[in-house]
Amino acid sequence: MESQFVGELRRGIIAAQDASTAAADPYEAQLHRSRLAELLRLADEHDVDTTALVRPDVSAALAADRAALSE
Repeated sequence: MESQFVGELRRGIIAAQDASTAAADPYEAQLHRSRLAELLRLADEHDVDTTALVRPDVSAALAADRAALSE
């Protein structure tokens, strides 16, 4: 059984991911992806496996965001 923290973290990841893909405005989508990236960082800090949660298209968008920040 997963802890309440892990359950809420997973729900937050799914909600941020869904919001990022549903956003009509690119800026709004990026804001949701920023929240998603922060939740994924938090999950990583607590050794929570999120590989099955993040869709490939969203993962690619997150990678593009990271690349744009490193330029």
